[in-house]
Amino acid sequence: MNLTIRQLEILVAAAEAGTFSAAAGRLGISQPALSETIRRLESETGLRLFDRTTRSLALTADGRHAAAVAREVVRDFQASLGSIVDRSKGRRGRVTLAALPSIACAVLPDAVRNFRKEFPGIDVGVHDVLHERAVAFVADGQADIALTTGPGRLDGLLFEELGSDEFRLVCGKSHPLARAKDIGWRDLAAYPFVAMARTSSVRRLTDAAFINSGTTLDPAYEVEQIPSAAALVQAGLGITALPSLTLAMFKGHGLVTRALRRPTMRRPIGLIRLARRTPAEPVLALVGHLRRSFERQRG
Repeated sequence: MNLTIRQLEILVAAAEAGTFSAAAGRLGISQPALSETIRRLESETGLRLFDRTTRSLALTADGRHAAAVAREVVRDFQASLGSIVDRSKGRRGRVTLAALPSIACAVLPDAVRNFRKEFPGIDVGVHDVLHERAVAFVADGQADIALTTGPGRLDGLLFEELGSDEFRLVCGKSHPLARAKDIGWRDLAAYPFVAMARTSSVRRLTDAAFINSGTTLDPAYEVEQIPSAAALVQAGLGITALPSLTLAMFKGHGLVTRALRRPTMRRPIGLIRLARRTPAEPVLALVGHLRRSFERQRG
């Protein structure tokens, strides 16, 4: 049996109109064309769907059951197709974003707020995860895009760099380095240092900075989360170095930040998506809002 949605629409129209001529007028087709469609439906199903006389048209018992099924199928098809159209045009649906927490805190609030004004019917799902998981979310199709640092490998992925944020010293207001005018990475070695965990992208860059400055440093503390590092520094237990966008995670904690030189370290920030997938309109719109929010954060 090979029936089309159009055939089912014609069956429903004929059942509801009561005459083939009225149904044909409702559908905008000729009566002979409608009659032929009903004949083919009856031939395809092996059922007599209508009792016809010269003056009336009535559904048979089989016809009533068939019309009920056809009505349900047509309704479901139209609803599903409408949902697809709504999603493609940005009226309904969901966009999922994976983001490095240290970037999400600074960039996401403004970007998502403006996106929801433009697309109020689109839900935004956010996974604030470390870099490796953010990339994996996109690679596995669990997220449309990722806002993170540049990936080491680009197997099947595209990376659009938005810019970079510069590493800065973070210390207490009374710390000797808080008043220094020119601070290099070598200067940090004289004080207890609070490092991020070795699995983090921040740690890889701070380690590289110390190596490039000709300094070896054993951290006094290692933590998983940036607010934990800030709390230890606030308690006077050490100093740390963090990218500028992460500073939004602990504003007002009584800490000061200073530029770090020799070398100047910058963390590349960008958007990752699947290379083989064309982004839907809402995804492209969110990308635009993320780009503008990132630019505003950089001042």
